[in-house]
Amino acid sequence: MRRQSRGGNAWSQGAGGLPIGRSRRRRFFSAMIAELEAVPRGTGTAGAVTFLGLTLVYAIAVGGHWSTVVDAATANSGFAITAVKMSGQAETSDSALLAALGIDPGVSLVAFDAAEARDRVMALPWIDTASVQKLYPGTLSVTVTERTPFALWLNHGRYFLIDSTGRVIAEDVDPAEHPLPLVAGDGAPPKAREALAMVDSEPGIGKQVRGLVRIGDRRWDVVLKDGVVIRLPEKDPETALASVVQLDAENGLLKRDIAVVDLRLPDRMVVRLTKTGADARREALAKKTSKSKGADT
Repeated sequence: MRRQSRGGNAWSQGAGGLPIGRSRRRRFFSAMIAELEAVPRGTGTAGAVTFLGLTLVYAIAVGGHWSTVVDAATANSGFAITAVKMSGQAETSDSALLAALGIDPGVSLVAFDAAEARDRVMALPWIDTASVQKLYPGTLSVTVTERTPFALWLNHGRYFLIDSTGRVIAEDVDPAEHPLPLVAGDGAPPKAREALAMVDSEPGIGKQVRGLVRIGDRRWDVVLKDGVVIRLPEKDPETALASVVQLDAENGLLKRDIAVVDLRLPDRMVVRLTKTGADARREALAKKTSKSKGADT
């Protein structure tokens, strides 16, 4: 077998960048010559140059190198990206935005894909909306709006910042630095806005709430600041919570020594006392029983 030459001129490669044989090269050049001979007399060198240029363009396009050629040509013609204007970012660093844009040194503004760059910027945790615009001859303008923290999500001992849609926008945050409503449990973020709206609709209890815990991704426990847990049912939790607020307003239910108010059963409310409350109740019952026996004798 003959060794292939390591060199060769520009025409020793096909349009796809693969080596072509000697007979194929001969046919390639023969076709070119035939086309040149078909050019009317008088067109001369200009016609030949035009034909060769079109042939080269065809080879580049078929070979998949068109964007590279356009990039290089336009960049060298004064259309290279020389400036990036960014606005709207506060929690997102400039370096993170630049990395998402993916601007290589000397890249052409003409060939730069602004739509793909916008998609990469939109994937950043804090970004809510983004606009990437080309300002010719060499400036890229990037405008973003960031997500607003809505609540803290406690999950497996870690605190996350979430927005109103439940999207995580920051991980491992210090809760002391973010005085926001607290939700916990698997599946809590997407349902947080609805649950917090339910609590806020009851002003008689809203300020007493420490946080809400999602149970089995089906229902909520409302945890008050004094430790009382209100176990809401899966269906119609709003009505159940309203009934607790009403009882508290009428007889101070939540001010007593109780640990749990269980509303999971549709036809009853179960109240569990704290240890102190249970001991006090037993003592009171014992005294009542003792008095009753004394009266009988």
